[in-house]
Amino acid sequence: MIAVTFALPQESSAFLRALRGQRRAEGWIGGSIGAAQVLVAHTGMGLESAAAKTEALLAEARPERLLSGGFAGALDPRLRLGDVLAATNFSAPELLTPLGDSIHRGVLVSRPRPLELVEEKSALFRETGALAVDMETAAIAAACARAGVPLLSLRAISDRADQALPAPLAEWFDLARQRPRPRRLLMYLWRRPAAIAPFVRFVRGLPVARKALTAAMIACVEGLAG
Repeated sequence: MIAVTFALPQESSAFLRALRGQRRAEGWIGGSIGAAQVLVAHTGMGLESAAAKTEALLAEARPERLLSGGFAGALDPRLRLGDVLAATNFSAPELLTPLGDSIHRGVLVSRPRPLELVEEKSALFRETGALAVDMETAAIAAACARAGVPLLSLRAISDRADQALPAPLAEWFDLARQRPRPRRLLMYLWRRPAAIAPFVRFVRGLPVARKALTAAMIACVEGLAG
């Protein structure tokens, strides 16, 4: 059985529509993709939530391998919106081998908060040489290593290296409670009308990233099952 994780439902929605024979339990959704038996869970956003949810999932479900998917911010200027990256530093080598040429391979780094400024992304790129940054994979990889479960980490680029995030994380998501803050976000945008157009562009790009991520995740599940 293959466990598949996403941070948030906004990342998993298209993948779940492809999941056949769905059965729901507390903490995950089971079903099949082709011949593969799959269990889908959400880790929440951030290293702390990802660590706790992944450890619980591995202890209770005991999957043979784990496929972790989600969005990431590009650090390498060559990566475009919707490009998919396989994290070579977090993934088991044997799970990287079957991946197609359309998936980029390289280092992914995880940080406790998103990099909101272009200058922050540039500095981290120079410091680490990593291609992209997210907020969960390091914790997921550590949990998988402790449990002896091979991991394949895929991330779709949701914002380019030259693209600043249109609103600070604290204005649209409550990490402690793991839930969005729509009213606070609306107030932030109302007070800063210049941020509205960049925010709209960012939101319109998310379906592009989600579509690419979903296609890559389904292909990987089918490949792992074969």
